[in-house]
Order: sequence, then C-alpha cells, then structure tokens
Amino acid sequence: MSNKVDVDQNTFLEVYKNTVLLYSQKTKKKLYKKLKEEGRITFDSQMSIQTFENDAIFCDDKSVDAVLSKAVMTPKLTNFFEEWEYIKMYKYSVPVFFETRKDIGKMLENVSIKKFNMSDFLLRFDLQTSLDQVNPLWYEKDGKYFIKFVLKKSFYDNENNERVCYRYPIVIFFDVNIGVLEIRYDAVKYYRQQEESNFYENLVDKCLKWVIETLEVKCFLCEYPNIIDIINDKNDHFVRMYKQMMDLKSGGSAELKTAEEKNAVLPFVGELRELIEENKDIFNEEASEILNKYLDDIEATASYPYIYIKLNNIVESQSYIVRITFDYLSHKYTLLQHLIGSCNNIEMERMNNAIKYLCESSSFTKGEEIKY
Repeated sequence: MSNKVDVDQNTFLEVYKNTVLLYSQKTKKKLYKKLKEEGRITFDSQMSIQTFENDAIFCDDKSVDAVLSKAVMTPKLTNFFEEWEYIKMYKYSVPVFFETRKDIGKMLENVSIKKFNMSDFLLRFDLQTSLDQVNPLWYEKDGKYFIKFVLKKSFYDNENNERVCYRYPIVIFFDVNIGVLEIRYDAVKYYRQQEESNFYENLVDKCLKWVIETLEVKCFLCEYPNIIDIINDKNDHFVRMYKQMMDLKSGGSAELKTAEEKNAVLPFVGELRELIEENKDIFNEEASEILNKYLDDIEATASYPYIYIKLNNIVESQSYIVRITFDYLSHKYTLLQHLIGSCNNIEMERMNNAIKYLCESSSFTKGEEIKY
C-alpha cells in the first residue's frame, strides 16, 4: 500500500513553514542572516520593485519568525531551504565505511535519482510517511555527496490544540576521500516510545539497505579498538577527551568529566597519572609502576558505553563537543551525537570535521561487512 499523499502548493508550503518555525532560535537567526547576506530578502520596498526578477522579496516585518514565514511561503525561495537541509548540522549521525570502484555521482545518475540544483529546482508537491515511498534527491558540494529523503511527521500541539505536520529529512552523506558515509538525522518531535520504539533502528537499516542494494556499494561496520588511547594522546591538541562513562569490572560505574580548561585531564584516572608524572622525585619506581598498573587495569577491564570528545578551536565559540555511543541500535552501530552548546557553528562543517578526524586518526576502523 502506498503512503504517498499529493497536496496542493499552499498545503505543502504550510508544512515547510511549520518545519522552519520549529527550528531552534540559533538556527532561525542563522537562516535570517543568510537570507540577508545572499540578497534573498529586502526591507526596502523600492529595492524589491527594482529587483523583481531575482530572488529578493520585500518584508515589512523585520522579526525573525515573520521574515522566515514569508520567505518559506514564497515558492521561488524554497531552493534556499532545500539546500539548508543538506548542509545543516544534524543532531545524530551513524557512520559506516564503504567501498566502491564507481564514481558516486555517476552511480546516482544511473539509478535515475534527480539532482538538486539551486538554479532550476522545482518543488514536488508530495509528502511521504514511509521511507520506502520516498523519491530522494541528491546533491554535490565540494566533492562530497548527499542523498536526502524527506518524511512527513506530525505531533500534537497541546497549547494550540492541533496536530502539526512537519518535514523530517534524513541525509546520507558520502565522503569519498576517507571512504565513509553517515546516516544523518534529527530527533523526532515529541517522540512516543510506545508507538515507534524501533523507529531509528529501522531508519538506519533501511538507508543502509538502500545504499547496498540500489547503489551496489559495500558497507562495513565502524569499529573503535583504540579510540581511548588515540584521543588521550598528549601530542594531539586538537581533540581532547571531555567526558567518559566507565562500567567497571567490579559492577560499579563512573562518569568522568574534565574541567572546562582546554588542557584539562579527566578526573581520577587522568589526574592520578598526571600526579605520578609530576612527582617522579617523590614516587619511587616501584610505587609508580604499581599505581600505573592499577590505572591500566581499570581502563583495560572497563567498558565504555559512551565518551564525549571536544574538538578545540582557538576561538572557543567554534569549539564543539561530540558524544560517541558505542554498540548502538541492537549493538551494531556507533552513534555520534553533535551537541550545539555554546558553539556558533551549526552547519555541516563541524560534522564533517569530526568524522574526518575520527577516521584519519584511526579512532574508527573498518569492521565486518554489513549484509541484508
């Protein structure tokens, strides 16, 4: 049974507007700024008349929500919001390695998937509620490839006593230089566990199955045998362990978090190692060896359900934190959770930088092949 729903233009754009207005304030301000910088909007009525042939629209209300509402309801500006869904930061991503001897772009053309182009983009007025029914669009930017599936989701707004429909994009991101792809997605609004407890697992599995069967690309699980040691390497100042959960062999558990300083070490384990190193003249060789062996045993026998890493930047507002959850979704996948916090970078670059570091540093390595 098809879940396709054909709608008129106004209904389709209303769903688009709901989506944009549900973005965080930080994201909405970013879009507002981009619209102004790209000359998509103007607050000068004479200027809008003079430039009627381009994308600029006149807005008499300068408030963020008013401008975004008008822009997203203007069909000729939907290419702006469509592109944003490719290049924005998503909350979650599931990385896997891939292998293919073919060019990704040519493969996408050969399977008759339409390419997104800013210059000639035409809206398709259909909404899907099932991933199996979605006709994806692909996009290429700076040698990286994106395949976007969009679902229609909804939630009940108790305050206004109505059901709100919104767009739920899922992006498959290919970085051919490092041989990794990511399934990128956000949290579902007002997610109801009792109704869709396996929603995210199905989403990831269906996307990977589509890649393997439609594009005939081999995919491999993401392993992490030495990730703790690599990230704790003192020679690398770009990335630091920020927090880690340790399930101890004794049955206990501990969540360790660094202080806010860039050069801080993890409490207890990291601090003890630093204390021993700084006081070599006090600790004799035998005592140092015993304490270090004790700490080694703790780290070697503990399991790590998740860790947080911090990717540092000279400008602190451009530093960001990524939570890495291991054995995610039926203990098969690794999950990256990209935390906004105080970071001003809310586009895909931070996601791209994180996965590039994790792969090139060998924190992530290729595991067994994924088969369906």
